[in-house]
Parts: sequence; structure tokens; C-alpha cells
Amino acid sequence: MKTQTDTSAPWWPAHLWPYTYTHGDTELLCFVDWEPGDRSVGWGGGAWLIHAYAGGVDVIDLLKDYIIKDIEAEAACSLSLG
Repeated sequence: MKTQTDTSAPWWPAHLWPYTYTHGDTELLCFVDWEPGDRSVGWGGGAWLIHAYAGGVDVIDLLKDYIIKDIEAEAACSLSLG
């Protein structure tokens, strides 16, 4: 079951970019620090996972490294497409 998240709450980290990561039936509301690419200097851009919420609880410390890398890669791709 997918849930709606109220992003108007005061705890919403305004300096970070929201990204919803879905894998099967699991959905995480993620917040990444993102920097767009600058092709003139060969920088492809990147995203760094800061928070990952499941049911209102930050579970970033419970995620395996390969899942974090997957979230960061998907977020960077999604955000760069705008």
C-alpha cells in the first residue's frame, strides 16, 4: 500500500531535494543533496543520500551500501532530467 506524505510539514528539509525511491512494494521518501552536472568541466553531477524515510522513520542507517548507491544514482538521473 502506498502512502501520501505531507511535504508541507515544518521538518521538511528545504535545502535538500526530495526523491521517492520505489523497489517492489517498498517506498522510501528520500532527501538528497544534489548538484547538477557541468559538462564544461566534465562533471556529470551527483546526488548524496541524507535521509530515507519509511513510515515516518529515518532508516538510512539500516540500508545496505548497494541500496544507497542505487538510490543516489536513480535520484541524480531523475533530478537531472528535471
